[in-house]
Amino acid sequence: MAVDIQNSVLEEIDRLCSGDDLQSVVVTADDVANALSIKRNTASQYLNLLVKDGDAVKVNTRPVRFYGHKALVRVLGVRPDKGEYASVQELFAQKRASLDPLGQVIGAQQSLFSQIKRMKAAARYPGVGLPILLTGPTGSGKSYLAKMFYNYCVQQGYLSSDSQFVHLNCAEYADNPELLASILFGYKRGAYTGADHDSAGLFDRADKGMLFLDEVHRLGAKGQEKLFEYLDNGVVSPLGETKSSHHVQVRLIFATTENIQSTFLQTFIRRIPVQVEIPGINDRTQFEREALTKLFFLNQAKHVQRTLAVSKQVLGILTGQHYDSNVGQMKNHITLTVASALSKAGSLGDDDKLHINVSDLPAEIWRRSNAESEGTRLKLTGDSSTVDISPAMELSELIDDESDQDNQIRQTFRRIAENYQHFGLNDMFLGTSSNLINALTDEMIFSEVIDRGEVPLNLLKKIMKVKLDSLASDYSVEFSGNGLVIIAYFFYYRQFSYWMLSAPDHALLTKISDELASVSPRIARFTDEITKMIETSLSLPIDVVDRLFLQLYLQDAVKINRDNAIRCIVLAHGYSTASSIANVVNRVIGKQIIGYIDMPLNIDVETIGQRVSDYIASHSITSGMILMVDMGSLAGIHKYIHGTIDFPIGIITNVSTQTALVVADQVMHKKDIATIVNSTAAGIKSDGRVIYPEKVKKNLIITCCNTGIGTANQIKSLLDTSFADKLDVVVNAYDYRRIRQEGQIEVLKKTYNVLAIVGTVDPKVKGIPFVPLEKLIVGEDSELLQDALGSVANSKQIDESIKTILHNFTIERVINSLTILDASAVMDTIDIVMERYVELAKKPLPNSKRMALYVHVSCLIERLIRNEPIMTYDWEHSQCDTKVLENLKTALSVVEDKYSVTIPKSELGYIDDIVEG
Repeated sequence: MAVDIQNSVLEEIDRLCSGDDLQSVVVTADDVANALSIKRNTASQYLNLLVKDGDAVKVNTRPVRFYGHKALVRVLGVRPDKGEYASVQELFAQKRASLDPLGQVIGAQQSLFSQIKRMKAAARYPGVGLPILLTGPTGSGKSYLAKMFYNYCVQQGYLSSDSQFVHLNCAEYADNPELLASILFGYKRGAYTGADHDSAGLFDRADKGMLFLDEVHRLGAKGQEKLFEYLDNGVVSPLGETKSSHHVQVRLIFATTENIQSTFLQTFIRRIPVQVEIPGINDRTQFEREALTKLFFLNQAKHVQRTLAVSKQVLGILTGQHYDSNVGQMKNHITLTVASALSKAGSLGDDDKLHINVSDLPAEIWRRSNAESEGTRLKLTGDSSTVDISPAMELSELIDDESDQDNQIRQTFRRIAENYQHFGLNDMFLGTSSNLINALTDEMIFSEVIDRGEVPLNLLKKIMKVKLDSLASDYSVEFSGNGLVIIAYFFYYRQFSYWMLSAPDHALLTKISDELASVSPRIARFTDEITKMIETSLSLPIDVVDRLFLQLYLQDAVKINRDNAIRCIVLAHGYSTASSIANVVNRVIGKQIIGYIDMPLNIDVETIGQRVSDYIASHSITSGMILMVDMGSLAGIHKYIHGTIDFPIGIITNVSTQTALVVADQVMHKKDIATIVNSTAAGIKSDGRVIYPEKVKKNLIITCCNTGIGTANQIKSLLDTSFADKLDVVVNAYDYRRIRQEGQIEVLKKTYNVLAIVGTVDPKVKGIPFVPLEKLIVGEDSELLQDALGSVANSKQIDESIKTILHNFTIERVINSLTILDASAVMDTIDIVMERYVELAKKPLPNSKRMALYVHVSCLIERLIRNEPIMTYDWEHSQCDTKVLENLKTALSVVEDKYSVTIPKSELGYIDDIVEG
């Protein structure tokens, strides 16, 4: 009942706010109560609940007004940044801010953040601002950004609305500097032959406006020098002028695709103080690429005047593409995709949607996908859902707010304040706050890093390392291995996630900080020193949010220093599994013996190795290190540790509090690393071993494929997963042709002990056994691999590895590796096809034929999506039965419907060979 009332209130407020002139609309609790025939206090109660849930906004006027959140987004063009406002003017001031042309550029809050910030600073500089040089690859949007910069200057009042934006492509006059000079500065009558009248130049046309010189690198040295007079003195001299120059007021913006240092005169570059690099589309964030994709589809919807029902798979593929020609290539791909859909759709009614499917994508995308490696190959999920894009839409309706990520810090501290009001300063508050801080730091570190801070992340890391090392030395403490990284990330993001606290919020957070300082004075001292360093060294503003973050984070990050005993680290997946084990053991022992590294559940072993490497780099380790891991798959973690390791590393699997307690006790009693590892592993029936530093040849298995390195990489990935840490073997992918080159194997043998080659085609390398991929799939010829591994492992290890290989090299995994399709989705579809066929044919399909159909139909779907069907079949010698073909056609209709393809009769012939053969 309550939910129904709340939904009714929301529908009513949305109805009342459906107009465009929201600023003059007054929606009160009385209006809603009268419309829904409910009591005023009931309406007020549910309106305030909508405000709390983010579905409405409240303005504390008299009477109090309410606005629907969706209506405000539509009218303002941005999301309201809070739920309550003091006045209507404050709320709708956001609309004026949303008109900022530079703020509307895709990427303004992400990869173009610092660039736009510098451009705005250049615009604000007194006089005609500062000249700007835009650099970046062709098609990255420099011309568009220059025009938006002009619009911004007009919007801010730096230029009048009737001022000129004059654009010149310098490449057109690169070989004629005198002609260029006459175009830029004008000329006087008689300045040269044919100059029979005075003519104004572009600087005069752009007076009190803006001049954009594109491809400015084509000016050459003489052309650049001709600009010095204006850049130095603000005056220009027409060609043939002998008396005096004249002043003009022109804002200058340049653009180039070339390297600044090697292409321009240094005297020219020194006169352009603001140099802004625009990243290419491949270097833009995932959010930005998706937004650009939707923008170009929206433009197409407006052009063809049809609603486009765009498959989410299409959006994903276009967003994930690598574009050699930047934005222009993406735009062309989308234009061709819409054109293809139009050609297939035939005549459309006015209300018909134009469906954009994967098969409409240009052939170039499929060719590129087929040639590229694992990291860039396309994967189709079978997701048939669509995004409707109508001509009447605005881009803001299709994309999320860019600044949502920046609000993570704000939301975290809002919840910390709420927890304090609920719990006070007790263990429950400290525990929940610690969880919130850890979640925030995970979000910052594991999300896509956006290069937009005025102070670069790497500089913050270096400065933070110096400071934390100094604190560790001065106070006889040490910080957790990634402490400097986490603090650096926080202050990096704070550069563009800074907000003015309200008086009540400031008072509450200050109270929390003061109470923490009274119970943890040492942490408060560390906080004071770090914030002072940031203020003095980097001139970044510091407030109570920064202090409170450091106080809460350092509670868990600071540990008492130890002597040079064996270092012990718990590595465990989960939010705080490792830290919980370490904290319990250290409290029981009474000393900080056990360190920890908490790991996200989806972290890969290379990243774990990097974290251990970072720990080693920041600690002095002489007697050795014991890694206690929670999974057997991490038993080979030492292979992923970088740098020079000149001490033994002990590894114990299946870590528990009991394991860590036993290890810590023996470390305290000065036992050697081998004794600790072996006795602990034996006592708890776990695996344990010690790896000593030594230089030996690594054992190598080669993977290859005659169609390219991509498939070889896929086979490598499957073998890596199969071997995991069971065997001391490296698997590397090599190009088939490279392996066949004379002497190539001998080069590899100098570094590796080459055991075998696994692939699709035998490169016929003398003395090295070849294991065909298809044999692994059906479980044959495994003895070849067993023989190859016999020299590096015992029979038990080999048997376990072979079992894992036979499990991993299933049809599903192989399809997923060798095609663009999502194996699980396509196999489900093929299952339906086979069951339909069995039903129609009234006879079963043997498992061998089902296996063959999984592979064949998967590849068939891929061929059809690429528009590369096999159109020929030897019907003359075929014994295909017409009824069988009809049954196959009917059964396969599910494939045609799901993937928007048509299966030609020739392809049915090949399927008939499998079914009836």
